[in-house]
Amino acid sequence: MEDADYFEGSAPEWGSEADGGAQDDEDGEGEDDAEVQQECLKKFSTPDYIMEPSIFNTLKRYFQAGGSPENVIQLLSENYTAVAQTVNLLAEWLIQTGVEPMQVQETVENHLKSLLIKHFDPRKADSIFTEEGETPAWLEQMIAHTTWRDLFYKLAEAHPDCLMLNFTVKLISDAGYQGEITSVSTACQQLEVFSRVLRTSLATILDGGEENLEKNLPEFAVSLVFGFCLVFFPFLCGKRSVLLSS
Repeated sequence: MEDADYFEGSAPEWGSEADGGAQDDEDGEGEDDAEVQQECLKKFSTPDYIMEPSIFNTLKRYFQAGGSPENVIQLLSENYTAVAQTVNLLAEWLIQTGVEPMQVQETVENHLKSLLIKHFDPRKADSIFTEEGETPAWLEQMIAHTTWRDLFYKLAEAHPDCLMLNFTVKLISDAGYQGEITSVSTACQQLEVFSRVLRTSLATILDGGEENLEKNLPEFAVSLVFGFCLVFFPFLCGKRSVLLSS
């Protein structure tokens, strides 16, 4: 039986990039200590906050503002509901009853994907980069897996204006998975990503031979037209405006 968790929820280590260890020690400078403490205590009061990647950042701010360790221990323990651990326990029980581990993993992942799609908040997602100040380590880990890349494609389609999702699509393209980005509107959000997708589509046509031309050519044509409309046309309009104003 595999020891791998089906619901990853472990927090980063002290001083890691994910917890913002490289941030300046004066994060709370200029803020009232009492306000900082109340803001942090509010976060500590949310369910399972101890599992959040930002836990160490919040602890750091709280203690720098003179917060009491006793309050932290009480709030984190009282609000620990162990959702991730419960999922892992149930998954292990299913495996012990004879269900295949891969089937259990697929069931958990599919349910989690449906919940994320249903409850996704673009504003909260965009705030991740404001709080982290850099690419979160967990995001880079997620795009290494097909299941979660597919999730990001679906979310990017539903929320095209979300900066976090657009950045994630670029990360996926940078990692060499542009061939998976079959959605035209997702690919056309950024010129660099679109160029890679277009190049991959063209290579598919050339490598596929005449027998696959009927299937691949329409997709390539649609990508080309949408790409011109969403990327190149606004660029040309901007150039024209500059010429007319000069």
